[in-house]
Amino acid sequence: MSDASRVVNSAFLSVAAKLLGKTLGLFSTFIVARILTPEDFGFIAIVSMALYLFDILSHAAGEQYIVQKRSVGYFDLHTAWSFNLLLKLIIALVIMVCANGIAAFFDKPQLGLAIMASAIILPLQALKSYKLILLKRQLRFKPLFWLSLAERVFALPMLITFALVLGNYWAFVITDVLVAMFGLIFSYLLVRGRPFFTLKQVRVQWAFSQWMLGKHLLGYARSQIDTFVVAKWFNTSLLGNYHMARDLAMMPAHYLLNPAIEPLLAVYKNDRDNKSELLNNVAFSLFVVFAISIPVLAVLALYAKPLVFLLLGEKWSVAAQLLPVLAILFFYWCIVQVLDAALIALNQVRLVFVFDVLSLALVALALLWALSNQLSLFDLAWARAVAGLISALVLLGWLFSCYWQHLKPLLMLAIVITSMTGLAMVPIWLVGTKPLPDSNYTLTHYIQSAAELAMFALLYSGMFALLLTYSKHYQLLRLKQLILQHLPASWVRKT
Repeated sequence: MSDASRVVNSAFLSVAAKLLGKTLGLFSTFIVARILTPEDFGFIAIVSMALYLFDILSHAAGEQYIVQKRSVGYFDLHTAWSFNLLLKLIIALVIMVCANGIAAFFDKPQLGLAIMASAIILPLQALKSYKLILLKRQLRFKPLFWLSLAERVFALPMLITFALVLGNYWAFVITDVLVAMFGLIFSYLLVRGRPFFTLKQVRVQWAFSQWMLGKHLLGYARSQIDTFVVAKWFNTSLLGNYHMARDLAMMPAHYLLNPAIEPLLAVYKNDRDNKSELLNNVAFSLFVVFAISIPVLAVLALYAKPLVFLLLGEKWSVAAQLLPVLAILFFYWCIVQVLDAALIALNQVRLVFVFDVLSLALVALALLWALSNQLSLFDLAWARAVAGLISALVLLGWLFSCYWQHLKPLLMLAIVITSMTGLAMVPIWLVGTKPLPDSNYTLTHYIQSAAELAMFALLYSGMFALLLTYSKHYQLLRLKQLILQHLPASWVRKT
């Protein structure tokens, strides 16, 4: 198999494993959300947040070190495995010692034991076969795909069973520990080999890991700062609703936008010496983002309640109120993904770091303002979303400064897409269907929502197809050509 074919197949398996894992995880979460309460999800959000932080603190970056190294020796590979295991063991002990203090900080003393139990997950994950790192380096993703799939399939019945039997947040904790044990055993069945504990190359790897540690800590702070604030200053039930609403809001990014724009971002590196052409490709990527995300935002804003009640149940009414606001997060997150990729292609890594710091500061200030004014959780969500969106728009304006010829057409396309989204909603309002209630949804209400969404999707798709067919705009012609390349030849001949 050629290197190009191997890269394509590996990329496909990697993306497939992530999407399949997320799909199974979401499926189990939707079922468990009907069994447990928002308060239970609030408890597990605190446990996960604490464990995630300590996992980053113990991140040896051995995998990244091995993958990026030109040649890997015996001691390089085993040092990466050993150093990761050592750090995970130390951090697990630290978690167990600090567990009660962490629980007390969030005024949830009952979580102390759950945090201690979760600490076991770190060394269990580190004990997995050392050859898994080598597989990633060699782009042999097939065993990794099966490992990820097996873990998710194993977790699905476990989580549902423990939720039914225990009826509380311990279902998540026990399932996560059992899945870590299962993954450890299955990793050695997939790729056999006895690890050798050594720290011979630890100095070189630690020098590499220090930079990665700072990067991951900054990423953690950006992604978890709002959850931290809600966990500290609001009750657990509201935290559970907020946590679930944010996960639902990010679903379009993971399932629609990220797969759609990831291939587009790969071409940036080819234009690093021609900024004008690179920004032209950035504008095209952002156009794809707008074409998908703006109508999705409208759907999440207008149909949040039927979506949440269908997926989670009517006890998640607060999540239904928060979803339209938190949907802004996925919109600005996708914009930032595109802009970050462009800056990295331009070798502006330091600027990406500065932007991350400044955007984190802006979000923190917005949350502090909301707390100081004793605003509601709904208002705090608005502060979080608007602060993130402002930071993304500022970065967009800075990147396209002196290249307004690429930005102006993009803004015009955004206005056109927004107008088409509004026009696609007009017939639904003109039909005069009954307004959806705030609670007590029946099958008729869900059928009404589905029919209205189908009408919206059909009208928007039709208008967008007409725009692609008759418009002579450069970016629209590029998208049309890209779509035609992936259509069956018989379809293309008919068009």
